[in-house]
Amino acid sequence: MRKPPKSAQEMLPGYSEYREEQKLALDNQLKRLMDLWQGGLTGERLFTARMLIFCGLPVSEHKGPNPVVRKAQLADRSWLQVSFIQTHKQVPLPFRADRTMAYFLTNKAVLQQSPILRWEYANEYMHLFGMDPNSGKNYRDVQARFTRIAYMDIMVEHRDVNGKVIEHWKCPMIDHARISAEVDEEGNWKPSQSVAKMLGAEQSISFGLRFFAELQANPVPIPIELILAADKQYRVMDYVIFLYWRAFAGRNESFIPWRYLRDQFDNSDSNERRWPENFKKAYRMMKALPDPINQIRADITSSGLTIYPYPVGTTFFEDHPKLGFSRELAPEYE
Repeated sequence: MRKPPKSAQEMLPGYSEYREEQKLALDNQLKRLMDLWQGGLTGERLFTARMLIFCGLPVSEHKGPNPVVRKAQLADRSWLQVSFIQTHKQVPLPFRADRTMAYFLTNKAVLQQSPILRWEYANEYMHLFGMDPNSGKNYRDVQARFTRIAYMDIMVEHRDVNGKVIEHWKCPMIDHARISAEVDEEGNWKPSQSVAKMLGAEQSISFGLRFFAELQANPVPIPIELILAADKQYRVMDYVIFLYWRAFAGRNESFIPWRYLRDQFDNSDSNERRWPENFKKAYRMMKALPDPINQIRADITSSGLTIYPYPVGTTFFEDHPKLGFSRELAPEYE
């Protein structure tokens, strides 16, 4: 097969027009998917779905075949539910540090503005998070994290007040990736290819197009400083991301009672008094970080959480400032 031309002089007649047609076809496909997604999932529902996905992964490894479910009640008393679904019995759902891989991949999709992700080098993720690239254990850990993300399916459901499904959307984070694996004599699933080869420069990862279309239309990249500050406190990391996301996406200050948050996060910690304490810890972390992250403003009390929006124009990434929003969220949140 002839390789793509390196210069205009090498181009065959019509090649540039063919490439433009390919790009236009992909853009049209993304637009159709975005129209389909937002045809039923807009405003409060769209915002809530994104929050449940990004802050709802398990803190500990999930045992058993049943999906992990996060849900939130909306202003009209209906429910928005997100289910994280295991697609291979030997590949568990993402948990603990796997959420950092999810943030890494979605940030790259937002900043590259492409559903096809190409990693510059196999240990890019390791460098970013301060992992020793000479450690074989670190390579295996990164490989396992990526594999669990790639094998996870996500189902978003809108249910009425009685729990009946009104609409549902499937939106896997990763649509395609080369993952070579084998099953050993004991029935254990194991990758048969090194992470260097699996995530090498020639390897492309295809983001789920519906997921990417939503990211492209409403980009909220997550600053690496937030993730590094939380370190291995994954429950607190979810709260840090929630505070940041809500302050970045919100237009007005919002009060959220604790009862509305219980089903939105990993709630395996039964001590309810730790809820406000952990949110206070997350808030203090953000206030100690560089500008503009430390502009975060929130009131944390025994009754709930009040979050104030970042000013319009606040910028964490070049070309991705906070924008003004055309509609408000539901009364429960505003």
